[in-house]
Amino acid sequence: MRSADSNVVEAEKPTIAHFLPWDGIGGVEIATLRIIEATRDQFRHVAFCKPTALELKDACEKAGVVVVSYVPPEPSVRHALRYFKQSLTVAREMRRLGVNLAHCSETKATYHNSLAAFLARVPMITHVRSRYPEIGLRDRLGFLGVAGYVFVSQDSRRQFALRIPDAKARVLYDAVDITEPQEASVSKALRKELGVAEGATLIGMIARVNPQKDYATLANAAALVLTHRTDVQFLVVGDNSVVEMNREHYRHVHQRLVDLGIGDRFIFTGFRSDVPRIVSALDLFVLCTHREGLPLSILEAMALGKTVIATSVDGIPEVITDGVTGYLHGHEKSDELANAILKCIDHPELAKQIGDAAREHCRRTYNSQVFTANVAKIYREFLPS
Repeated sequence: MRSADSNVVEAEKPTIAHFLPWDGIGGVEIATLRIIEATRDQFRHVAFCKPTALELKDACEKAGVVVVSYVPPEPSVRHALRYFKQSLTVAREMRRLGVNLAHCSETKATYHNSLAAFLARVPMITHVRSRYPEIGLRDRLGFLGVAGYVFVSQDSRRQFALRIPDAKARVLYDAVDITEPQEASVSKALRKELGVAEGATLIGMIARVNPQKDYATLANAAALVLTHRTDVQFLVVGDNSVVEMNREHYRHVHQRLVDLGIGDRFIFTGFRSDVPRIVSALDLFVLCTHREGLPLSILEAMALGKTVIATSVDGIPEVITDGVTGYLHGHEKSDELANAILKCIDHPELAKQIGDAAREHCRRTYNSQVFTANVAKIYREFLPS
């Protein structure tokens, strides 16, 4: 229970409202929780979540965050009065909670909540976590009142469809904690729990089963690898059942694996909260994707000294130097991905050297102290005077 003094201190902190537009927990939600954890000593945080985002609301509450269940306003010219009333409801809630700055975790949240922030007279910043080279006219209207843009990479800023002046743009790289890998006995027990065959090379991908991720290329690469090595299994950790789009895509991906005759070589866990524990148990880490801002999962794997093989798109080459701190493969180039996997399996000493270099790169460049300072600086720059 909080003391009266601690409640006074909490009330004196500027209040940041985080708008989370999705039902499930993925990279966006995990990154938001990391921001909250990094800056909780300096700011009070409130999370606006959809009523159906049960796991997300639970995760926020466990992090000590005030959670607001709300219906995101739906922008509409035809139903302008309804949109205004929905936005006014959110604005009143923001004022009731004493919100000083609204932080949209993704551009979708900005589209839904920009009018609410305007009505509440609260400045809004939006995180841009992926590539958006085109934005339709209707969607552009949602960005009219945005005070600042936080890009996850230089590439995501370069490819953003709107022209953003330097005064409004910031690039914020994520951060990871450098921890020691878990004991071999712990990893062995976890692999057994997951159904991994003893002695198998375990290749993992941490990502929701969503069309943004390139599971077709991963499947084709896996089929090529398995023609050379039969002692390999693939593990996919990420939502494949909570969000309807992910459920549908999982059915498609699973059928493709069955058609290739490798369905039994893949393990899908769904969402897991113990990602670092799972990554520690992997032999290799892959991220096959169509577009990406700067994925936290790659940094987490690198920080644990894992060799990462990822698609050379968007912000990923800003993190990985090919052949030095990881391996890059061309977009939809399953043969390149397969060759990189086989190279790592056949030359474990080289793979370890790459993993060690990746870990040291994270230690120097993506540490938590720098991240915390940068987030706090951004918030204070955009808070009202």
